[in-house]
Amino acid sequence: MEETIDRLIEKCRHGNRPAQLALYERYARRLYNACLRITGNAPEAEEAMQDSFLKVFTRLEQYQDGECFEAWMHRIAIHTAIDYVRRHTLEWEELSGNYAEPAEEEPDDENIEYTVTQIKEGAKKLPAGYRAVLSLYLFEGYDMEEISVILNIRPASVRTQYMRAKRKLLDIIAAN
Repeated sequence: MEETIDRLIEKCRHGNRPAQLALYERYARRLYNACLRITGNAPEAEEAMQDSFLKVFTRLEQYQDGECFEAWMHRIAIHTAIDYVRRHTLEWEELSGNYAEPAEEEPDDENIEYTVTQIKEGAKKLPAGYRAVLSLYLFEGYDMEEISVILNIRPASVRTQYMRAKRKLLDIIAAN
């Protein structure tokens, strides 16, 4: 019979290795996929996922019972993956004080349909900064303000990066 998550967490808090393995096996694939969307390559995603689990196991005392455990772990994984991306000196395009909001895309987004595979493959080809913003917004569900805090860039820069990432993604997909 499968143990409840609360019971596994309690055992992990006491350093129980089989409970840690059970928790790892339960959530490894989900955290890996989240890390992969941010990092864009499998080896870094694997490392980020492993580091995320180390952080989870060493920070279990910070987890508040009643909070969604999977969401708590997911946040740790996202931040860890972003740290891996930052190591590659992202090229953010900061705007000067006299900027204008980017114009909306020319294509009508509602009439464009792509397969998940096309989007995933295209996203892998984006520069790291574009991929991070696009992944956090589209796949992870963060809003522009949250992304600006996570990445430590201005909200206007996040919006610009997002618009440019979408355009570049559409160009990449169209070229394939």
